[in-house]
Amino acid sequence: MGIFDKIKGTVNKITGGGAKVTISMEGNKLTEPVKVNITAVVKEDPMDIQKVYVWVKSVERVRLPKKEVSNDQAFDVNIDKDIFQKVEFIAAPAQKLEGGQTYNWTAEVKLTGGNLRPTYHGTYVHHEWVFLAGLDAKGNDPDSGWISHDLT
Repeated sequence: MGIFDKIKGTVNKITGGGAKVTISMEGNKLTEPVKVNITAVVKEDPMDIQKVYVWVKSVERVRLPKKEVSNDQAFDVNIDKDIFQKVEFIAAPAQKLEGGQTYNWTAEVKLTGGNLRPTYHGTYVHHEWVFLAGLDAKGNDPDSGWISHDLT
């Protein structure tokens, strides 16, 4: 392994670039489990991970353009508030992922507790459910980013 390979490996740990993680969800009922399909395409270097996880939360977004405000405010109003606080589900335990390989896992997410509001898209207010899958790795975790999914 040359110096540039070591640098590339270090950069991947810092940026989370050691793998590309994507997710898709099946099911759209709040009262039923949502199946989360996770795919990770590992770059050339192997990765040791502590777990594969899924985070779920719901967010209420308020977007009020200044043209809609009657008191001539000089700015738009944008508010994001987590309604259902982030919950973690474990999809797979610690393992070694070989470089250049594609891995698939499935997690069943069953939401419980208060604040289980359905997805809503209004004129100025939106309530949405968002999911993120990640690989718990040394450095910055490779993850899918937050993906919106309608739940009714």
